[in-house]
Amino acid sequence: MSLLGNIRDRIVESVIRKNETVQRFGSIQDVFIDSESRIANVKILLRGESQDTLFRAYYSFEDGDKGTELVFDKLTCDRTWINEALKMFMDGRRLNFPIADYSGEAFAGITGKFAKILF
Repeated sequence: MSLLGNIRDRIVESVIRKNETVQRFGSIQDVFIDSESRIANVKILLRGESQDTLFRAYYSFEDGDKGTELVFDKLTCDRTWINEALKMFMDGRRLNFPIADYSGEAFAGITGKFAKILF
């Protein structure tokens, strides 16, 4: 993987790991980024559960009010009832996360420019 691809993947992972909503539901056990498909596979140990649950987040990078944003267009889960709840919640919605909120303004600008070049 190229240096720029590695930086981009680290930004995606950082946004996921630092996200307060994700942290409220459980603890992240593992994050695997598939850059070519633009899918983040995230294993979360949900509160009160004894086994990890796999979530998939389909992402892209776009320009936003605060600069480059990581945008999740679709979320899925390997547990049927959670997957159905995600479909209802996401119904036409997109989740936008300004990179600057998670990685610092200067780093976000550099990474955002490279991310847009690569996609």
